[in-house]
Amino acid sequence: MTAQRQPADPHESGLPPAFNPPGLNPSGATPAGQVPVRSPGQEYGRRRRLTLRGWGTAVAGGLVVALLGTNLHSQVWFTAGQAYPWGAAAALLFAAAVMVWVGLRTMNVLAAGLTGIIAYVLVGLMASGLFGEPLIVTATSAEKELAVAIAGRIWTIGLAAMVILSVAVTAWALKPRR
Repeated sequence: MTAQRQPADPHESGLPPAFNPPGLNPSGATPAGQVPVRSPGQEYGRRRRLTLRGWGTAVAGGLVVALLGTNLHSQVWFTAGQAYPWGAAAALLFAAAVMVWVGLRTMNVLAAGLTGIIAYVLVGLMASGLFGEPLIVTATSAEKELAVAIAGRIWTIGLAAMVILSVAVTAWALKPRR
């Protein structure tokens, strides 16, 4: 292997003069080793943009989690007289994956939390039956516990736990390394 050639002049990129004319410094470029200086107003605007970054992604993620997770949670596998609510577990894994993805995509832990909060509020509205019959069954008057009611409880209670877990995982993943 050959060693990489380092330019002698910090303004030089190592390209032939036709591509890097001498004395031409592109706007906004700083010499190697120097940090651009920002005014306090510019720094505040930058921090505000980074804080508000990804709120739209978080809202869309919350809607997707609530709708697709609610659809998925009611899947139950029946075998040998036993019911296994695999859809609730899959919906919780899906919800956690979307929340962590939103947090990492936007580089913002708050966006991951907002995704989970929006999903949880929508799931709560679907379970309350506010607009008619509830879409998520959490209790029945049946003598024997129905699998769909167990799946509904796993989905509604487990979603709260997944929000906390996803925020913790996102915070850990975005933590600066030493």
